[in-house]
Amino acid sequence: MRPSDRVVAALCHEEPDMVPYHESFSQAEALDLFFPYPHREDSRWVLRESRWWGRDIITVSINAPNLISQVLVHAPGRRGYTIVREAWGTITYNRRIPGFHKVIHSPVRLPEDLDHIEPPGLDEYEEKIQAIADDVGAYRKAGYFVEAFHNGPFVMSWHRLRGMKAFLMDLVQNPGFARKIVDFAMSRQLELSKAVIDEARPDAIRLGNDMGTNTSLFFRPKTYMEIFNPWERRLVREYHKRGMFVFHHCHGNINLIFEDMVRTGVDAIDPLDPYDGMDLAQLKERYGDDVTLRGGICKYIGTYDRRKIREHIEDRLRVGAPGGGFIIQSAGGLPHDMPKENFHFYKDALNRLRRYPVAGRSG
Repeated sequence: MRPSDRVVAALCHEEPDMVPYHESFSQAEALDLFFPYPHREDSRWVLRESRWWGRDIITVSINAPNLISQVLVHAPGRRGYTIVREAWGTITYNRRIPGFHKVIHSPVRLPEDLDHIEPPGLDEYEEKIQAIADDVGAYRKAGYFVEAFHNGPFVMSWHRLRGMKAFLMDLVQNPGFARKIVDFAMSRQLELSKAVIDEARPDAIRLGNDMGTNTSLFFRPKTYMEIFNPWERRLVREYHKRGMFVFHHCHGNINLIFEDMVRTGVDAIDPLDPYDGMDLAQLKERYGDDVTLRGGICKYIGTYDRRKIREHIEDRLRVGAPGGGFIIQSAGGLPHDMPKENFHFYKDALNRLRRYPVAGRSG
């Protein structure tokens, strides 16, 4: 069965030959340690890595503010770093090893700053859109399911425009301005997304929108419903209309709004980290007929010994796999400090155990 067919079957709540699988590294240091080929930024390298993992899904970025960017400072070397100015004016510090990313300047310090930002027009993205289309075409030809990733309304607003602390204060003290920021960000992203869909035809759009800590949300459920949920509904509607599946990536304990997220019409929600209090069995029972559950592997899998790794994978598959509607992956990627033998045990065990039928499988 081709990877793309396997993912579509799961999304249609059917049981394919194997549970679809997506996995990655948590930082570049892990990539250098575990992946036996030099890192390159091209589609052939991505295909080689995907075959090595055995994964079914490949992700491409279509994030409007950082798809076009300018490197202000470049310190070369394996442990070097860059300082980058993104298209909307955000400045970020990015270190490869040890992996570190931080916003060091947000362009919207005062309300009037939003009116002075001049985002690139669609014509300025033409070369990037064509490159994305070329990559998507190569991945789909190889049989993979391709998701195009961009930030959702919460993360896009704080990370790309306002800054976390200021935006959280806006949500309480000036919700009208918070809505204005969200509208600015998402209307421009939607315009770019439509152009990418028309040219590249990926299989899905995935919204990256972490909204919680490991205990609860960053804000009240009412705030989510009034400010973020309407845009999520609109994005789902617009993308579905263009033939896309829509996925929602959201770290944190989001139990208070999970049902509302399902009602937006998204096709899958991830990563459902048990460390964040996301109970896969409970979610499967309540929402398993309405949405595909993606994830389920704890972000701390790198600290488990091999017996616990096997037991955790088997438990996730027993709970999530029956009846389809499940895609397995870890909540945070595999870390560099995971013992090498445990890493390979995890990768091999997951690819071996995810074959149907998996319900009731024991050690």
